[in-house]
Amino acid sequence: VAVLTDLAAPGRPHPRRTAGVRRTAARHRAFARAMAGAHPLPPAWPAWLTDDTTVCRCEEVTAGAVRTAREEGPASDHRQVKQLTRAGMGWCQGRMCGPAVHCLVAAPGRPYAPAERLIATPVTLGALADSVEPPSATT
Repeated sequence: VAVLTDLAAPGRPHPRRTAGVRRTAARHRAFARAMAGAHPLPPAWPAWLTDDTTVCRCEEVTAGAVRTAREEGPASDHRQVKQLTRAGMGWCQGRMCGPAVHCLVAAPGRPYAPAERLIATPVTLGALADSVEPPSATT
């Protein structure tokens, strides 16, 4: 999205070239919202996890480590828990464990509101290069 914003900045010659990518991103956002609505997390599910339950597979962080960082450590929010435990810092960048970490860290009684995560598709450098008109040759 940041690349699209940069490409659509004033003075960029071809904002319409990004229209297809914007439509695809909007479609992916709509799909992510539909999936979150169709499969919401049950409110009591963090209580089902034992301290030995692996929450972050990439960094092998357990629910117990997350709870300890929040309850006994200096962490006051999910970002600090992430820094202390490395949950969400592996290959998936929190796409798999992010909701679990947020729920385990959330204050009791506060509902979990998942951050919208797009279903990402790689953009080739060629596609980015094609979206910008080459500078005109001055003689």
